[in-house]
Amino acid sequence: MPQHWVGRSASPPRWAPVAAVLLAVVVAAGLFQLPANRVSAETGAQAALGEFERSHADDGHGHVADGAPVLARFGGSGDWETGTITVPGEDPRVYLYVAKRLDNGEWQVALEGSTDFPLLAEQGRMALSGTASADLLATTTTAATGGSAQLSLPWRKGTSWRLTGGPHHHSGGSRPWSSLDFAGPRPGMSVKVRAARGGIVTRPCRNLVQVRHAGGWTTSYYHLKRIKVRSGQRVDRGDVLGFTSTRARCGGRATGPHVHFTLMRYGSLVNIRGHAIGGWTVREGSSQYSGCLVKGSSERCAPSRPIYNTGAIGG
Repeated sequence: MPQHWVGRSASPPRWAPVAAVLLAVVVAAGLFQLPANRVSAETGAQAALGEFERSHADDGHGHVADGAPVLARFGGSGDWETGTITVPGEDPRVYLYVAKRLDNGEWQVALEGSTDFPLLAEQGRMALSGTASADLLATTTTAATGGSAQLSLPWRKGTSWRLTGGPHHHSGGSRPWSSLDFAGPRPGMSVKVRAARGGIVTRPCRNLVQVRHAGGWTTSYYHLKRIKVRSGQRVDRGDVLGFTSTRARCGGRATGPHVHFTLMRYGSLVNIRGHAIGGWTVREGSSQYSGCLVKGSSERCAPSRPIYNTGAIGG
């Protein structure tokens, strides 16, 4: 059954690269069949929504109660589909799905974070080779190398923005504190938000852009307007995604134009403390929304200290 793996370790195990090679051989040879999460539905997207509602109805996290899930098909072929299921909220929770049509017309479905997702995702990646869906599924592998997210600050080099909210939960709840709030140089300004790293774009719902990166990392950008990218597009580090705003059509609210920036890995939220962004390391405060970005003896603390973007990557 899919699980909401809060606080999952950000580092893949040492045996992961070997396991990935063995997995590819097994999948290619057809030596192993997945446990069946089989759903009768007209499309893979409908089957995925049915599987999501079944598996999350009583999971204790209240996801479905936050609002009606929003379904967005990413791509695929006649026998394969990929897409996202979004639960509205202050920071919408997004689940990637992969679905395979079986010979009897039913769909086999796996949601990111479930035990059967890695194998079905690898099968889908191979079946959809050369497509945006294959590129998307490739970002989810736990065998990807690199322990660091290798992030840049999400605004233009040579300019300063403000840290208006230090580490906090994606929706105001308990840990992990996975999000930061950044706003432009002056209150009330709407300014361009840029990709913190290159990757594949998903557009799960209004005013939200996610970029899936190599190594299993995902950066999420909420409260955007005038969005410049489309689902399935490959973007480079520093490409414009949209503009800061107070819009919150995926749920929640905002009192001033900003970007709600969230870090995930392998589909799970991670504590953003200790991660390096644009040469600055994130440090928590004693409570949510406090905290600082630190570089040597310099620190820039919420709610309004300016942070200059030198163009640095990571730490």
